[in-house]
Amino acid sequence: MPAPFRAVLARLNAEEVVLRKSSHSPCIEVWPKPVFDEEVNRRIADLDPFDPSYEKLSRKLVARIHVLRPDAEGRMVLPKELIEKAQLDGEIAYSGRIRFFQIWNAARLAEAEAADEEEG
Repeated sequence: MPAPFRAVLARLNAEEVVLRKSSHSPCIEVWPKPVFDEEVNRRIADLDPFDPSYEKLSRKLVARIHVLRPDAEGRMVLPKELIEKAQLDGEIAYSGRIRFFQIWNAARLAEAEAADEEEG
């Protein structure tokens, strides 16, 4: 785990992270657990828990998350399911997203960044 993110975890007093497949890109999102919980609660706070939209959104957000505790060096074993879904073969790269970071296949991240630049 990148040192700047470990520093954020320390500031938040967060011992656990939430990993999930990105909804938008072929990568893994890594969130400090308190930040993830806050974001999920913000998104579902005004929904009726008996309404189908609540179930659909909550399933989309939390059904396939993995909660991990990095070791003292910031290492963790990524779940095989997420590795496969994010196609993490070969070199990996990290990409910061302000409240979380992403783990990418390095070549796919370079392609996505080049496509972003072309779009302007």
